[in-house]
Amino acid sequence: MSLPNPSREPSTSAPPPARDGQWLAEWPLKDGAVVRIRDVRPEDEPLITEAIRTASRDTLLHRFFSPIRSVSPDLLRRMLTIDRSQERCLVGVVEQNGGTRIIGGARYVKLPRPGAAEFALTVHDDFQSRGLGTFLMRLLVKLARAESLHQLEADVMSSNNKMLRLCRKSEWGRAHWQRLGDVYHVVIELEPPPARRARPA
Repeated sequence: MSLPNPSREPSTSAPPPARDGQWLAEWPLKDGAVVRIRDVRPEDEPLITEAIRTASRDTLLHRFFSPIRSVSPDLLRRMLTIDRSQERCLVGVVEQNGGTRIIGGARYVKLPRPGAAEFALTVHDDFQSRGLGTFLMRLLVKLARAESLHQLEADVMSSNNKMLRLCRKSEWGRAHWQRLGDVYHVVIELEPPPARRARPA
C-alpha cells in the first residue's frame, strides 16, 4: 500500500487514458519510470509469483492476513481467472532493468448485496510512498462507480496504518468503521463524481 507524497499529490480528476489500447492509465514516477495500469491476465502468473516472492513480510501479511512466502499455483490461477461480470482486478506494470515487473494491484469482487463489493489493494515495498496506492484506489473507485456500485468494503489489519489512512480520504465518500479484534471492517459509501459544468454555448 502507498500514500501520496505531499509534494506530488495526484489530481482529483480521473486518471488519464493511456496511449496503448490495453492500458487503462499511467502513473509517472520521479525517477522517470512510468507505471502502467491494465487488467490482470492469466499469463501474469510468473510476474505475480515474483512480486509475492520479493515482497516484505508485512506487505504480504497485510494483503493475505498470513505471513506467506508463496501462493499455490492452483490458487494463483483461480485468482487470475476473472469473471468481469462479478469482479475487476488491475495490475501496475513497470519496465525496469530490461524486464517487466508487476508492482501493485487493486481488486474488487461484487458481494451478494446489490451495489456492494469487497476490495483489496497492494503496492510492492520497492514502490511504496510514491502516490501509487492513491492512484490505484482512485481508478478502482472510478470503475466501481461505472458499475453502479455505491459501497466498497474491506477488512484491514489494525497495524496497516497506510491502508487505514487511505480509506479515510474524503474523496471516496464517507467511511464507516467497526473494530473486530486486530481487524477493522471498513465500509466506504461512494459519493457520485462531481457533476461537470456545462460549457457555455
